[in-house]
Amino acid sequence: MWGVRKPYFMMHAAQILVDILRNAWTAIIGLMVAVAVLAGLYQILKLSVDASLGASMYVAQAVGALIALIIVALYAFLAIPAIVRAVTVSVSISTACGPAADVGQAAAYVMAAIAAVRMAKAAFTAMFSAMSGAGSGMSDAITEAGEAVLGMLLISVAVPVVAAFLGAC
Repeated sequence: MWGVRKPYFMMHAAQILVDILRNAWTAIIGLMVAVAVLAGLYQILKLSVDASLGASMYVAQAVGALIALIIVALYAFLAIPAIVRAVTVSVSISTACGPAADVGQAAAYVMAAIAAVRMAKAAFTAMFSAMSGAGSGMSDAITEAGEAVLGMLLISVAVPVVAAFLGAC
């Protein structure tokens, strides 16, 4: 991952942080699977009861909540890894030299892991919001994803710029 050079202390520490955050992301997504399955079953049961009673308004609410659960689950499983992978690849190309480039790359990887955990947490909150039928959790999840990607870009660009300004190259 880091090339053929001997890894620096910063890279080793960054790899440890990335591993910890990857495990946290996996735990959040695993919990999200359980919650999504239970919430989906609840909405299906609610849908069938409301349909048998002839309450069309409640049937529409249950269908809407079920569709929202599916959208949030797809976002968590497909979009979050793709966003993090794309941004990590785009910011890992650095024009700095020496240790400043390595620190910038390590910062980009750690920020990508932090961004993935933040987006998974926001999707988990959106899942609970979708279960209750409220829509504010969805917009918060999208805002959280944008903040995480912007923070990752700023950190990975700031380190090489500061190194060049201070004359490290």
